[in-house]
Amino acid sequence: KIIEKAKSQYTQQLPFVCTKQPFSNKVSLHWQNDDTLHYFQENQLTNGFLFAPFNSNSPIVFLPFSAENTLESYLPTEKADIPTQTALPNNEAEKAQHIALVAKAVQAIQEGKLQKVVLSRKITLNKAADPLKSFQNMLVSYPSAYCYLFYHPQVGTWLAATPEVLLHHQNGHFSTMALAGTQPFKEGEILWHTKEKEEQQIVTNTIVAQLEGYATCCEVAPAKTVRAGGIVHLCTEIKGDLPNNLVFKTIERLHPTPAVCGFPTEKARQFLLENEGYPREFYAGYCGLVDFKHKNSLDLFVNLRCAQLTDEEVFVYVGGGVNSGSQEESEWQETENKAQTMLRILQ
Repeated sequence: KIIEKAKSQYTQQLPFVCTKQPFSNKVSLHWQNDDTLHYFQENQLTNGFLFAPFNSNSPIVFLPFSAENTLESYLPTEKADIPTQTALPNNEAEKAQHIALVAKAVQAIQEGKLQKVVLSRKITLNKAADPLKSFQNMLVSYPSAYCYLFYHPQVGTWLAATPEVLLHHQNGHFSTMALAGTQPFKEGEILWHTKEKEEQQIVTNTIVAQLEGYATCCEVAPAKTVRAGGIVHLCTEIKGDLPNNLVFKTIERLHPTPAVCGFPTEKARQFLLENEGYPREFYAGYCGLVDFKHKNSLDLFVNLRCAQLTDEEVFVYVGGGVNSGSQEESEWQETENKAQTMLRILQ
């Protein structure tokens, strides 16, 4: 029913979003009956899906919904036949450009202008992809991720399998995470190098500092290894108490996190604007469901491992954190590894 209803919305060019929470087998579909483009207002007490761009000065897209415009179902148990590895376009010019950008970032860090900056790529695939089939592949491939498929005729088609929580909040309690450091998944013990540990610690320290004055009873767990598809990250979970009236002020502080922008935030953001060479749009923004009618809760995730679909092309967005210990070739390879998350499921 969900697939048929989503197809109907897509054919009629009417907005909808399909979502799945991490480690859940329940899929939800929410839709609009018209093509009005809504923007989020902090004081509105409506349930809906938030879709925020990377640029904090741009408005947040909002898809409101009610029980009448919601369908829920459960994942099928059979596994889809999905390749473990898909070849990326061989683009030497793009590789040279990214390596030069990494070298420039490392130099800026060594000169003391920055501590860390997150450099991203927008990979263009000259092919069309079926959004609903790709979303179904994503659901069975990434059970630990937050998965969504969003469509609005004035915004476009986006989907992601993101491993990173921006903020969970309910009844005055919150949780978030610092997620950084990346390497391909291999069976056996995972060894982390100084570069990844330092990168992850910067993210943890920054988030804890951003929560000061707003959150109380903060608990910072020891860093652990978490798997996201074919790669692993270092993750530190942070939780505590946060008054309801400070939730959106906290989100403004947290976004963009050092895991998607860098540190210090403003200097890293300026470096990206001057050097990255393309607008990120919704990549590295945040997304998720808000329930202000029944639970007074929100579940927001950083919009990573995402793709944008058009009728003729697919754009895959990936990035990696650069610090003083970064090696240009390794940083390129990290983005290649991360791109597999989307490439494997696009059909």
